[in-house]
Amino acid sequence: MEDTDRNESEEHDYEQEIEKSTVSDETHQEKHNGSAKTTADPFYVRLLFTPLDFVSMAFLSITLVPIRMVAAFIALTLAWAVSCIGLTNIDQTVPVSGWRKPLQWISCFLGRICCRCCGFSVTITGTQVPKSVAPVLVVAPHSSFFDALAIFWTGLPFIVNREENKNLLFIGKCVQFAQAIFVSRERKESREECKEEIKRRVNSKQPWEQFLIFPEGTTSNRKALMSFKPGGFLPGKPVQPVLIRYHLKHDTVSWTWDQPHGFIACFMYTMFQLRNKVELEFLPPYEPSEPEQKDPVLFASNVRREMSDALGVPLCDMSFEDIKNKYSKKKEQ
Repeated sequence: MEDTDRNESEEHDYEQEIEKSTVSDETHQEKHNGSAKTTADPFYVRLLFTPLDFVSMAFLSITLVPIRMVAAFIALTLAWAVSCIGLTNIDQTVPVSGWRKPLQWISCFLGRICCRCCGFSVTITGTQVPKSVAPVLVVAPHSSFFDALAIFWTGLPFIVNREENKNLLFIGKCVQFAQAIFVSRERKESREECKEEIKRRVNSKQPWEQFLIFPEGTTSNRKALMSFKPGGFLPGKPVQPVLIRYHLKHDTVSWTWDQPHGFIACFMYTMFQLRNKVELEFLPPYEPSEPEQKDPVLFASNVRREMSDALGVPLCDMSFEDIKNKYSKKKEQ
């Protein structure tokens, strides 16, 4: 009985924490949208399929999905081969050029094929500006590994990726050839080196691609916008916000903290859908003020507000560390 009471108390505390994290935004939302309040848990995902949904997925699993998987495997293998060739004697301190550049374009095209093989149909709203106007693309909300499709539809900009992904089978070479900056979250030295490299590339006169970042640093179910990390705002340059909107009957793409299904189920449920509509919306570039140029935290906060308004969702101020600690405790119980 004591354990049950304690669990109920901790669940109540968690709900209060979520509510508190959106309090400041509720006032903000009321000013813009009347009385748009929400206490939805941004990390909770449950899939409720109907019998008809299961019939549809079973049918697709023996008809369309095998074709998709073979095509995706071929595209991924070709992208890996192209990347291996491009990485031969490459100097990663300078942007890709010469004969390697067409290979990057091929790799990007093959990445799009892989996404289409997962059933994604991508539409573009707004216009992506060139690097000379906004060298940084800020993409949110971040809810899934499928969000990587934004990389292929924005022309293969360089990104920040986890050090452990560097040697992933097939994908690791592709990410390396896209000239990602690899970082270890556990090592402070690595995080500092990453920040300096971001500033160096963004401020460089060399023809680096745009820098694309998912500033939330964690995933949610898109019902709130998480805190933005300041890394992409450190250079103090104009950024272009990019919104990811999934138009789905069932949220099969979200891969976050509180859901009973894992990576494989998330991937397969998405593959089993006939069509997965996703929209990339390019908002107007955000030109930082002088105070924002000097304060990346302020810069990030203001861009986050603007994206929150455009999405029509509240803010959640829990950091990655807060979320990790909270769910680590719940799993230990």
